[in-house]
Amino acid sequence: MTKRNLKQWSTVYRGLGNPNRLRILQLLKQREKISVSELAYELDITIKNTSRNLGILLNLDLVEYQGKDDRVYYSINRKLDGYTKKILELTL
Repeated sequence: MTKRNLKQWSTVYRGLGNPNRLRILQLLKQREKISVSELAYELDITIKNTSRNLGILLNLDLVEYQGKDDRVYYSINRKLDGYTKKILELTL
């Protein structure tokens, strides 16, 4: 592994170090796609907190989003590399 890869993995692990983000990923794994408001309701946290955590997961390329009507739906990024998929499988 190069230093760059190690630095990227360090960032991903820090991103996964938050219980709400892990719970978001677990729900996305179960449902494939879900809106911000549905996630907030399921996690019993504010929409603002949910959006902030989704933004972090989005910056880490762990999730992707799609707008439909007046809602934004999030899902686990389908283009994840094999190593990242394996880490998520083991973690979730």
